[in-house]
Amino acid sequence: MNNQNTISLAVWTAKSKELLDKVSNILDKIGIDKSNLPNSVYESDKPISLVFAGQYSAGKSTILKALTGISSIATGEKITTQEVQEYEWNGIRVIDTPGIHTTLRPDHDDISYRAISNADMLVYVITHELFDSYIGQNFRKLLLDKDKAGEMILIVNKMADVGNTIENQLIKLENLKIVTDPYTPEQLRTCFVDAESYLDSLTEEDPEIAEELRIRSNYEGLVSTINDFVKEKSISSRLTTALYKIYDVLQKAITQFEPSSGDDDIDALEEHLLQERRILFSTQWRIKQQVEIIYEEAATSIRDKGRNIANSIYDYSNEDEANNAIETAYHEVEKISSTCLDNVISELEKLSSDCKSELDEFYKTDFSKNLQFRLSEKYKKGNPLVNRIFNSDVLAQGSNKIISNTIGTNATANGLRAFSGSNIHQMVLDIGHFFGHSFKPWEAVKWVKGINVAGKVLGVFGVVFSLGMQAKEDVDADKRQQEMRSNREKLRAGFNDAANELVKHFNKAISEYLANNYHLRISEIDNQISEIRKLRIGKSENYKLLEAAQSECRALIADIHKEM
Repeated sequence: MNNQNTISLAVWTAKSKELLDKVSNILDKIGIDKSNLPNSVYESDKPISLVFAGQYSAGKSTILKALTGISSIATGEKITTQEVQEYEWNGIRVIDTPGIHTTLRPDHDDISYRAISNADMLVYVITHELFDSYIGQNFRKLLLDKDKAGEMILIVNKMADVGNTIENQLIKLENLKIVTDPYTPEQLRTCFVDAESYLDSLTEEDPEIAEELRIRSNYEGLVSTINDFVKEKSISSRLTTALYKIYDVLQKAITQFEPSSGDDDIDALEEHLLQERRILFSTQWRIKQQVEIIYEEAATSIRDKGRNIANSIYDYSNEDEANNAIETAYHEVEKISSTCLDNVISELEKLSSDCKSELDEFYKTDFSKNLQFRLSEKYKKGNPLVNRIFNSDVLAQGSNKIISNTIGTNATANGLRAFSGSNIHQMVLDIGHFFGHSFKPWEAVKWVKGINVAGKVLGVFGVVFSLGMQAKEDVDADKRQQEMRSNREKLRAGFNDAANELVKHFNKAISEYLANNYHLRISEIDNQISEIRKLRIGKSENYKLLEAAQSECRALIADIHKEM
């Protein structure tokens, strides 16, 4: 450890110790059990603990079996880890967990979360299928709410199913950005592996096949990534482990002192809004994921067209045949783009309609209908709390599109409506505004001109076949090769540009669609929830103390991540 790190460690240790003592005194004062607080804030002689968590059946146990060489570790397609299991590897405590959202046992998530809270570092494991909505939200909670980005590795396992190639890895990296934003997958040290291939290589008798399996597994890359990660982050992670434990203790204590608005129906309204928000947020998340898959696949098809036509263009016997092949590929790109648009619109209509149905069903529940009735009656009678909610500036600015629906048809003073999923119907109609016109990638590629110029394709890509189509003995070989290479590059570049423009177009369109519909509505709900929370009365001194200590703890974690 260099001198600068020694000084930093001393400073942060002192600040962490000061916070630990402060929290201990607060818990003593208000009579809260503090046995779960850490005994110390930094233990230099304790082995680093590395917890493997994430998607169930993603191969966490297989990875640990490959790392440790312990043959008794159970692996398989089913859920094999029921409890936390600890092993030793290279002086590090590696910890296996049951995984998230297994549905097999209700306590599996809690077991995993406790292990994550108690460990120094986190290895989050998913498969090549990447994130579903539940795992994605869980990952982002750790990434952002828990500020774990600085102490996390992301492992994509089971890559043999799709091919653990550079090309496939680049595609996966691009898709991962949806979930990892504002961090890049590279900042999370994303590593692509196939642990099963490595285990197979150990028992394979044919040396060539064994080597191929080992390379495909990327075992060396996995080991290197973990070792570099531990070396770089061991000091800061040891410091923040204690702080995360303090934070969790404070969070549990805070729930005991959560103040009420003073009106049970207002509190119920907040829960109602949170459930609405969950439905909307989940839908916009699925839209982002599913639509991106559609247009990224279309872009890949366009790039493949360009690569294929570029590679085969000089297999044709004459220039006319070559031009016809280019023109055919050119028009096939238009078909791919048109089909992509149709598929995007179809997927958006389906997901938005599903969202409408889910909201309609929610509005029909006894909880929703009874709350609607009670709030409507209170509003008509001039209840000050209810009036404050529904006469606020937030609603006056238009947020009543969704939120004001909660108080019923009789509350007409502000044009407030009954619970209804009809707002989502407008979202379905709005799809046409953003996606209802055809997109032609060639029109977006500025340097591409008309398909027919003097009967040739020359105006499209600037491809000239004068030398490349002649017999080898008739032209200088170097000039012929130079022209052929240039033409192939132009063709590939043209199709690549078209693919990039397609992605750019749909990225922009889907972002605008979500911003004008789901993001706006979610923001409106957030504003209403904020308005309700302003009504919280009688915040106890105990609550304020706990809340302030938790804010201080979060800030200290963020400062350590920033400085070390």
